[in-house]
Amino acid sequence: MGYTLQDFCRDTRDILKAGAHRPTIEKIRARMEQLVSDRRFTAEYFGTQQPLGLKKIYTDPELGFELMTYRFDVARKSLPHDHGDSWAVYAQVREYTEMAEWERLDDGSDPQYAKMKAKRKYRLNPGQAGVYFGRELHSTSTPANACYLRITGTDLENVERLRIDAATGRIERIRGRETSKAAVAS
Repeated sequence: MGYTLQDFCRDTRDILKAGAHRPTIEKIRARMEQLVSDRRFTAEYFGTQQPLGLKKIYTDPELGFELMTYRFDVARKSLPHDHGDSWAVYAQVREYTEMAEWERLDDGSDPQYAKMKAKRKYRLNPGQAGVYFGRELHSTSTPANACYLRITGTDLENVERLRIDAATGRIERIRGRETSKAAVAS
């Protein structure tokens, strides 16, 4: 018997009962590596019968964590970004993801610009996962036909996040649905 999506979600709920701190999220990372190494899981959720793009496959009704599949037939590259007050774990299924972790060199006093440099670069290969906690800036780059699984502590559309153009330093504030609604109401 393999490790199923239901097993993973149950284990994640149990782990998160201790709180969403780095040590607990590292335990989730290890379970994600187990999940994306299960051939039945990857065949069901990343097989050719699945549509391209991103697809939400689970939202926990009690704790709010979300699981999404990413399956693209074209190469993709993201700007450095964070997950606001949440966290994420990316687990590679097919091909690879080039990850870069970024460090801000400025004091953060200018809300529109940042000075940054890449502090660490590495590759996530199939079966490997990486943790990105809260405001830790990171970027991704994938070749065509890459697939990965991502879990976040909440629906990221409900939190404000940052995306920064590393070349120009320009900061974009990604305002989630809840933040946008509050701004309209004021």
